[in-house]
Amino acid sequence: MNPIKYLKKNGIKHALKVIYSYKIDAVIRKAILLVSKNSKLENIIVIESHNDFDSNGGAFYRYLIENRYNEKFKIVWLIKNHKPKKLPQNVTCYPLYKPSIKKDYAICKAKFFTADCVVTGKVRDGQKSYYLTHGAFSLKNSKGKIDVPDCVDYILIPSEYTRKIQENQFNSQPQTKMISIGFPIHDQLLKPCEPQLYKMSIDASRKKTIIWMPTFRKGGGYQRNDSRAELPLGIPLVENNEQLYELNQTLKEHDGLLIIKIHPMQDMSTVHIEEQSNIRLLTGTKCKRLGIDNYELLKETDAMISDYSSVAFDYLFLNKPLGYTFSDLNEYKNGLVVDDPSELMAGPIINDLEQLKSFVCEVLLGIDKYEHKRVKLRQKLFEFDDGNACRRLVNHMGLKK
Repeated sequence: MNPIKYLKKNGIKHALKVIYSYKIDAVIRKAILLVSKNSKLENIIVIESHNDFDSNGGAFYRYLIENRYNEKFKIVWLIKNHKPKKLPQNVTCYPLYKPSIKKDYAICKAKFFTADCVVTGKVRDGQKSYYLTHGAFSLKNSKGKIDVPDCVDYILIPSEYTRKIQENQFNSQPQTKMISIGFPIHDQLLKPCEPQLYKMSIDASRKKTIIWMPTFRKGGGYQRNDSRAELPLGIPLVENNEQLYELNQTLKEHDGLLIIKIHPMQDMSTVHIEEQSNIRLLTGTKCKRLGIDNYELLKETDAMISDYSSVAFDYLFLNKPLGYTFSDLNEYKNGLVVDDPSELMAGPIINDLEQLKSFVCEVLLGIDKYEHKRVKLRQKLFEFDDGNACRRLVNHMGLKK
């Protein structure tokens, strides 16, 4: 793009941020690469995840630590938030979006890279780069928004069944191989639950807990507006807090709880939800402050309401009831990955408040009409459910302790 046009479109402040976050880093990296390109690679694994230490990258990292791979390999995290106060032996963190000589040295000398969201990737021969993705699969069409760069060697997919769809979605290069070995985060989903509800001061003895996780429609710092729908509360279906109160009464009658988990990319200025006695709001900031692990929280819930988001497929892996809100599908700019989404869904489509209340009631009363379809779809979409995805990834990398 022409520099003048770029400045007019984005402003000087944004341009300076880009120069600071990317351009200076690139210069440092090229300089280090120039003097080190003929030297041996070191036992370094560089990891990035969606919101630091979470998702597939976080689950794989915990496996490495639990199995003491950090005694031989230095693990370098590229983080977007604050550095943890305590880290295990041979683990360090560098800001993803700030220039750093030490960070760029690690990138130039690392043997392995894994990324869930922002791909750094290999910069020289001999390095291996894995795109783990931050969700197993998604109904929303993300083509053109998550193009995988040619510095990636391998992309994780849930099964051969999804290969063609995901090849099209990722717009991957011919040399990039898609491998079905399971997802590290699904290993975590199969382990005993570490309680999370108490961190929100929620009584876990309630009859049932439902989590509502809508995908983002309007991205805050990401300057994306994926839906033309007007959403007064920042979520679909519910148009005002009076309707939210109505939904709360349904939950109250059956001693149920609804947690509305806002997507971390959602522009929070669009969210206007008033918490109720049986409805709680959970944001990404609150998760960080309270130390809540989203995937551990999923295990503690009894059902999910979602939409086009990849998290619905992670929840499918748990084999629990799912409902899908499609009320703004016509206004959703991205569209879907298939013409007929019903073949990839195992729950009711929810288009209005009454249908939402009906789904909530069925969950709280233990009515599960889609269990059989859910089991069949789960078997089709997920090739592995043995809790050994991390082990297979380690073996694929050729890591030796």
